[in-house]
Order: sequence, then C-alpha cells, then structure tokens
Amino acid sequence: MPVIKTNRGLEWNYNSQGEGEAVLFIHGFGVSSQLWIGQLEHFKSLYRVITVDLPGHGKSGWQPVTLSQMASDIGFVLDQIGVAQVNVVGSSFGGLVGLYLLKVDPWRVSRLSFVGSLPRFAKAENYHAGLDIERIRNMSQQFQGDYQSILEIFFRSLFSPQDRQSVRFKWIKQFHKSDAVPQREALIHFLDILQKEDARDVMSHINCRVQFINGTEDYIVPVEAMQWMEEMLPHANFDYIKGAGHLPFLTRPEEFNELLEGFLTS
Repeated sequence: MPVIKTNRGLEWNYNSQGEGEAVLFIHGFGVSSQLWIGQLEHFKSLYRVITVDLPGHGKSGWQPVTLSQMASDIGFVLDQIGVAQVNVVGSSFGGLVGLYLLKVDPWRVSRLSFVGSLPRFAKAENYHAGLDIERIRNMSQQFQGDYQSILEIFFRSLFSPQDRQSVRFKWIKQFHKSDAVPQREALIHFLDILQKEDARDVMSHINCRVQFINGTEDYIVPVEAMQWMEEMLPHANFDYIKGAGHLPFLTRPEEFNELLEGFLTS
C-alpha cells in the first residue's frame, strides 16, 4: 500500500482500487483498514474504493493529532490522488473522523454512512447515549499494563455472542492475527479524544445524505442510542443488522454490503 506524507510530516498509509465515484472507508479504534477487506472486494468493481490507516494504526505513522487535523490530512491525501468528492463510511471512531471531514470540507462529502458510531461516545449530564467516562478512563489505564492481552480482550468484546458462535468468527480471529498492532500512545490519545469529544453540534448541521448501520447487539452504540439519533436526524437512513455486534461489516459482510450499496445508489 502506498504512503503519502502530509505537510505536518505524518505518513498516511492508503489503498485505492477501482474506478468511478469514490467511497472512502475509515476504520475505528484499535484496528486497521485491513478489516474492510469484504467491502473492498465487493465495491471495487462499482466504485473507486479508498481506505486509510488512521495515525498509529496499521502502517501509518504516528504523532498526536486532533480530529480536525486528521480530517485535514485525509483531505490532503484525497487531493494528492485526485479525488474531489467522496462518499464516506466511518466505523466507530472513524465515524467521528468522517464527521470532521464534513466539518472541515463540507463540499467534499457526498454521503456519510456511520457504522456503530456517535457524535459523542462518553455519557454526560444531558446525554445518556454513550459509555461511562470511567469505563473509558479504565481502558486507558489498562493499556499501561499487559498491552497485547488487553487489546485481544477489547477486540473480542466488539462481537456479540451470536457473532462469536459463528463459523466466520474463527476466520476473523485468524485474519486479525495478521493485522498490525496499533501503537500504545495512539490508542491512549484516541481514548482521550473519545472521552472529551462532543460533535453533536456538527451532527445537527449535516447537509448531506446520512445513513446509520448498527448491530442490534452493539454494546458501545446500543439500539437506545440509535433511537436518540433518530430523533435528532429524522431524515437519515437507519439500518439494523439483527444479532450483530460493533463490527457488522466484518461479521455480516453480505448483509452489510447490501445495505450500504442501497444507500449509495439511492
């Protein structure tokens, strides 16, 4: 996969396959763009499919960056490869990055699909859709210990009991072993962002077509949180994959791809 260095000196690893209308897939916390393999294979005959590794993940370099800086860097990468407008698909933390890409370059994003993602991931006094802040802080502290073991426990927690009982999950575990281990400093930094970031104001002013795809057994973004989002964005598409956890594109690729393709062609 090629690398582009931005003006701030950060190297972004990316992949681009196919031709036509562009679709950018942004992965979430603690994994890499490798997890989009089922989408790359499906969509590259229909679209120009672009994936990136977030800073400190996969084969990208690392330096502390804000969400706005990440969005600006991705815009720079897109410019370098000749992509003016793009449909964005963001998983979990990647959804926040996609939302900031829309904030930084509103004209660039044609459609935005959130997969297990929210504008705010931590609960607050007037916001009950996210995770307890103490849970996020505890994870940050745990990463100071047996890093590899905590990563494995975290990755397994992203799947529902139904996911873990499937034949495909055996393949996922083997496939995940080939993924690059994210840098510890990057994950701790990203957890700090997740603890503090509140992009509800950005979400409320979205002016492009929006989709949410969620597993019904996702504990990070439960169905109750999506019900709150439905009230906030009544004109968005809300699609659910029954029994799936936080990574439905990985556990149920055919069902996920059908929902995403329907959104992209609508």
